[in-house]
Amino acid sequence: MHLIFILMALVLFSCREPFNSDSSLMPDLKPPVLQDIDMTGSRSLTITFDEPVSFEESTFFSEPNLVLESWSAMENSLTISFSEDQHPGKMYKCRCDVTDTKGNRLSFLIRFYGWNDRLPDLLINEFTPAGSGNNPDALELYVLSGGNTAGAALFLGTSRNYSDFYVLPELEVTAGDYIIVHLRPEGLTEEVDEQTLKNESGGKLSSDIAWDLWAGKDMPLSGSNGLICLYDNPFGKIIDAVPYSDRVTADSEDYRGWTAATFDMIEELSMMDVWKKTNGFIRPEDALSSNGTTGTRSICRDSLSTDSNSPLDWHIVPTGEKSFGEVNSDNVYTP
Repeated sequence: MHLIFILMALVLFSCREPFNSDSSLMPDLKPPVLQDIDMTGSRSLTITFDEPVSFEESTFFSEPNLVLESWSAMENSLTISFSEDQHPGKMYKCRCDVTDTKGNRLSFLIRFYGWNDRLPDLLINEFTPAGSGNNPDALELYVLSGGNTAGAALFLGTSRNYSDFYVLPELEVTAGDYIIVHLRPEGLTEEVDEQTLKNESGGKLSSDIAWDLWAGKDMPLSGSNGLICLYDNPFGKIIDAVPYSDRVTADSEDYRGWTAATFDMIEELSMMDVWKKTNGFIRPEDALSSNGTTGTRSICRDSLSTDSNSPLDWHIVPTGEKSFGEVNSDNVYTP
């Protein structure tokens, strides 16, 4: 009699929906976990979770307002479609709920930047990680093709491991243009983002022949060991990356030569095929050397803006030969 009761109880437990099918007899009370956000078009957004989900349509809200048109779920991905185009580079906040197959609910708030299908080809071309008072930290982008920069994002690190980031505003550019991103603004009235004329802005290191953009806050570069990455969108694909260091692998066994602050960034970058590496990992020797850079000795590509994803394209220029907004100097600093 006892044996029959135990068998019946096991059957009842195995049929109850809230319990896992792995024989652990523990209820599944864990909500879905949001893993990734991907811009898939001017009227769509795809969100990836760690398990299949259903969308609670009535909970959807966005600011600025986007009218929900439809949604679809396939495997672990949820695609939300809107009835109107997003404004390129504009930041949106979106709130909604999803549930998994067990009814566990996740309420979340995300932000994303409007889809831009006219993003130009861009390269990180020059920067000063060891800026000074009159020559503060700045970074130059070189424009390879025409388009609009809205939504492109510079990260001090990677998009998942970073100390700060800056999203570029709407700016119409043509091939051959230079964009100077001033990372340590002083809050002066003349520090304005140029959108129509290249000579509108003042401030330190501003140029009358390049586009000047100003970070909305203080964003100092790491002086000796760091990473700068450029993405097509804060949640998008990487366009360019530049690791730099004054170290060698033997400097730190725990971090493969890197500092603790930069290790996670470099480890993530090593997983991408965007910079040459040694045995699957980017060592300090694989990065640009930052030894000798100052506020007046910038690190820059050669004058042709060559892009081999290696230190071969880069050098530190002699004192006074930084060239923000102009063709880079090919003269090399020698200690």
